[in-house]
Amino acid sequence: MQTKQEWSRKGTDIMTDIKLGEKIMELRKAKKMTQDQLAGLLGVSAPAVSKWETDSSYPDITILCPLARALGTDVDTLLSYEETLTEEEQGRYMSEIMGMLREGKKEEAEERLEKLLHSYPSAVPLKFSAIAVFTMLEMYNPAETESGEGEKDAERWKARKRELAEAIYASGDSAYYLSSISMLVTLELADGNLDRAEELLKQAHGNTADFTMHWVQLYQKRGEPDKALETVQHNLYRRVSDIQNCLMLLLGDNMRFDREKTLEICRIFRRQEELFGVGGGMGSAVIAEVYLRLGMKQEALDYLEEFAQRLSEGWTLPNQTLFYPAFSAGTMQVQPSAEIMHSIVKGLEQDDCLTELRGEERFQAIVAKLRKLL
Repeated sequence: MQTKQEWSRKGTDIMTDIKLGEKIMELRKAKKMTQDQLAGLLGVSAPAVSKWETDSSYPDITILCPLARALGTDVDTLLSYEETLTEEEQGRYMSEIMGMLREGKKEEAEERLEKLLHSYPSAVPLKFSAIAVFTMLEMYNPAETESGEGEKDAERWKARKRELAEAIYASGDSAYYLSSISMLVTLELADGNLDRAEELLKQAHGNTADFTMHWVQLYQKRGEPDKALETVQHNLYRRVSDIQNCLMLLLGDNMRFDREKTLEICRIFRRQEELFGVGGGMGSAVIAEVYLRLGMKQEALDYLEEFAQRLSEGWTLPNQTLFYPAFSAGTMQVQPSAEIMHSIVKGLEQDDCLTELRGEERFQAIVAKLRKLL
């Protein structure tokens, strides 16, 4: 028989997340078996079984398989080795991990995340969220050190992101399939694996069917107008986001539009953002970068100041005439998270495209203003 401390020394501190005693008692009673009867099957004393069920001690590791068979289950079930998490549980775990990151406890956050992934190996939503956590770890990664530890960490996190994205892709889970392709394509392009990126993109190409009208008709026939409205609003939001992304791509330097056409696209981009309110007000930063590229330094600073002001006031909500109630203050995050603010400030301080602005007093005031929001 082993105490909790002995289990912990054997690397099984995940036992702190389960209630083995409750599980043994539940399964024993389901089999209509007394403690004496279970003890007899295992060759232990009845008091030993009683101690297991009250979590005063744990059974010896060597007895877990016979114990599971006697209770009509397997070791995974006995140890509550769940394959899935509820939304509420996952949200709680992710909040805990993100809190560790905000406190600078990167090693603890990574260790906690890996334990969860080990405990719930089939939980696709957890894998998806884990990729975001590893991205956050990259954001919080310190500048490269002489020892090269920062670079080693970055490579490890990148490898884990790829591994998780491949697992999500292989699962075929429809809710995350296209997102996993997008993640993998991003990684393949970054590594120069263009053929694999093309192969993945071709697989995603056929998944463009839109069943919005059918869903709306279904909900209307069922007498569920609220669901019909929400379906339309979510689809409209996606479409507007797609348009916004395409306009941002058109504003890229590699598109090689002349100055006047580039400024006209900026005006269209700006008008689209004003009409629909999609994007949270981030468009000002995009336009600032374009203006700086065109040599319009003061105009770029004007838009960066506007961007900083919008961030200090919180995200801009989508046009409520079009998107309420699906996208309201009650359903959306209205304040930028600490992780997002950290990433924005880091970008302003380090991105090469902003080098010529860093000596400007207005730019330094913008960074100082955003730093106060961290």
